[in-house]
Amino acid sequence: MANTSYRLRCQLYGHEADVRSVSTITEYDGIVSGSRDKTARIWRPSDKTSYEQRVVLKNHTNFVIATCYVPPSNEFNDGLIITGGNDKKICVYSAKQGTYLFTLEGHEQTVSSLSYVPQSDLLLSGSWDHTGRVWSLSRKQCIQILRGHSKAVWTIISMGDVTNNSNIILTGAADNIIIGWKNDTQFQTYEGHTSCVRSLAALNSKEFLSCSNDYTIKRWNLNSTQCLQTYEGHTNFVYSISIISSEKFASVSEDRSLRLWSINTSETKQTIRLPSGTVWSVCSLTNHDVVVGCSDGRIVIFTQDPSRTTTNEEISAYEQELASTTIQTKTGDLGEVKIDDLPNEDALKKPGIREGQTTMINKGNGHVEAYQWNMLDQRWMKIGDVVGSADSTAQGQASATGEKVMFEGQYYDYVFNVELDDNVPLKLPYNISDDPWYAAQAFIHRNELNQMFLDQIAQFIITNTKGMVIDQRASDFLDPFTGNGRYVPGSISNMDTTREQTNDDPFIGSGRYVPNTNRREINSNEDPFTGTGRYIPNDSNDQSTRPLSASQSSVIKTDKDIELTITFPQTHYITMTNADIMKILGKLKDFNDNITGDGIRLLDNQIQQINELVNGNTNNLETKINILFQLLKWPVDKIFPILDIIRLIILNSNVCKYFFENDIKSNEFISQLFTYIQPEQSINTMFIFRTLTNLFSNDLGEKYMIKNYNTILPKILICLPLTKRNTQIALINIILNYCIYSYRSNDQRLSNYLYECYQEFVDIYLESDGAKRLILGLGTLFCTNADLVLNVQTTPDNSAKRFFTALEKSASQLNADTLECLERCRALIKNL
Repeated sequence: MANTSYRLRCQLYGHEADVRSVSTITEYDGIVSGSRDKTARIWRPSDKTSYEQRVVLKNHTNFVIATCYVPPSNEFNDGLIITGGNDKKICVYSAKQGTYLFTLEGHEQTVSSLSYVPQSDLLLSGSWDHTGRVWSLSRKQCIQILRGHSKAVWTIISMGDVTNNSNIILTGAADNIIIGWKNDTQFQTYEGHTSCVRSLAALNSKEFLSCSNDYTIKRWNLNSTQCLQTYEGHTNFVYSISIISSEKFASVSEDRSLRLWSINTSETKQTIRLPSGTVWSVCSLTNHDVVVGCSDGRIVIFTQDPSRTTTNEEISAYEQELASTTIQTKTGDLGEVKIDDLPNEDALKKPGIREGQTTMINKGNGHVEAYQWNMLDQRWMKIGDVVGSADSTAQGQASATGEKVMFEGQYYDYVFNVELDDNVPLKLPYNISDDPWYAAQAFIHRNELNQMFLDQIAQFIITNTKGMVIDQRASDFLDPFTGNGRYVPGSISNMDTTREQTNDDPFIGSGRYVPNTNRREINSNEDPFTGTGRYIPNDSNDQSTRPLSASQSSVIKTDKDIELTITFPQTHYITMTNADIMKILGKLKDFNDNITGDGIRLLDNQIQQINELVNGNTNNLETKINILFQLLKWPVDKIFPILDIIRLIILNSNVCKYFFENDIKSNEFISQLFTYIQPEQSINTMFIFRTLTNLFSNDLGEKYMIKNYNTILPKILICLPLTKRNTQIALINIILNYCIYSYRSNDQRLSNYLYECYQEFVDIYLESDGAKRLILGLGTLFCTNADLVLNVQTTPDNSAKRFFTALEKSASQLNADTLECLERCRALIKNL
């Protein structure tokens, strides 16, 4: 077993969403991958163990579902990369250069599968439109349409080349059957699967394999249609299979595992668990290494060759990541397990009886861990923490114990596996406090489904939650479709940006959901880097609060509590933390891919180190910081993702200590940031101001900001007349944090200085939210320093009065919340 077991070779990062397909470029063991981020990518070996991304293919306007490689031929000397997606298109590229050549159009729904017929110019495609198609690549047209399935065709293959009397095509579909075709005529039907057929693979000219949502893999005789063998072991949908050699094959599944099989035995030879929630696709290289595409956007390669295996440190880090994942019982990761019967950790002292054997251990106090037997190392390996119990239903999974189920970083009462008419497995999260129709509509938009499914999905939710919905007659409930808050075409929009809109369409209006910004723009046909769904530096107020020190009272606020309360004094620092990290890193990678000239281009492993840093991993911190700061040498209009990353990582205490452990290093850091404050680059200025705001979240950063306030404040205030809305708010947040510090430390000198700074805002147009924050800061200064109150009460011309007068002149532009804050601040002066 030691000579046949697979170990980690490398992990590839670049995609921003699920990797739905991986295919082998056989000439040099390259890889082509397709993703829900609407791109395909070409990867080439960079050394003995790793790969580098060479080309990003961006001609699709929707998810890329299928990929295919066609070797060089007389017609296409460089070979071809072919991709298919949810936009119904098949795009063809030069494999050598990655240049776009042409598009094949004809399918009426998603193109879900691609393969080519060896020794020919024929391409095969399967689609959700219930058909398979045969295309001539040289003629660039469809020459046959295969009609026979009643549901989506998920997979299509050729059983060989046309010269060996193997012009037989197989299609597998959501109607649970496999059809054999000669030319455009059905000649065989293979029945035995009880759910959607997801993938097919030819063993030889007489036998093939199929996998299904029924958790099984089957081996078939092509001519007799007899099922020769059933391979069982997966505990959830089996999405993809790949032949490694004449003796073995690989499969991947919703149970987050890669499994290696011997053709002639029905038991799994090796089970490799992955940290990703779903493993979508698998292919094998000519050297028998195995490549998988995962739902978290990564590609993972495993090898049997010790010379290609990664370092022990990388393997250990991978196993630690795996061990830290969470597993829901009875959701398919481990099969049906009764928690009451779980053994204690003494069971781990006994060796397992087979490769991939799993067990769950009751650690006490409600803590349950899952382990898998590793035959290669003769040890139990932790594969995750079991965080709750769930009952599997015929159509989905739901919480049965009252414990929350995690999905994409958030906890829900239910996370269903939903299959619609085309047996497309999708995750439907739901909380019992949600409106079923609203949740159904959000699900439709999220997965870009037909609106016809709205009632079907809503009724599914109601049925499977057994009526557990909040009473919608409550006084604070407004039906988004029929209530007073419904969208009324032609109505006047509420311009108050700090309050939820009540008359906008909840799905397409300004009140729609956007991750991290409380708004979401949904347009499936736009480029992720240039369209409206692209990474745009956070447009929200982007604030959260830092708990006070142990000597002070603290208030814990939820993520939804994004509005400042109208109270004096303000005592919680503002931190600007909201971010879509995936989009930030995606933009960084996009710029990196296209950097030219003398610009610095990072390698994949360096991109990964930045990824780790953003996600809190500060091992080898100096190396990671140096990599990040190299990128500040990019053109000034390309550095905003780097500055965005800096404002996030500065919240980490280890990072802050690195920069502010001594005066020399801290001054160099701040000086370098200030060099990027330029009038024509407002976006860079905004992120620098956000970084300064976030420095208050750490004691060392706070100390630096206070020590240098008389140099920092003049430098930021000089930018005030040129700032745009978001930059202005970032600047004001710095002012507000200084005001809060002056109160918390009773710093009279600082409060006097800040009070005089308010004159700078007299002739500046202020957005309502910025004005509110300034008022809150001013009221906090009044609570700090009684002399300031006396100044306002006794001096006819003073900073506060001039500031108030300026706000009154623009009162028509301020929302009610800000005006109320202004009145309370005036009342505060009278009461102090």
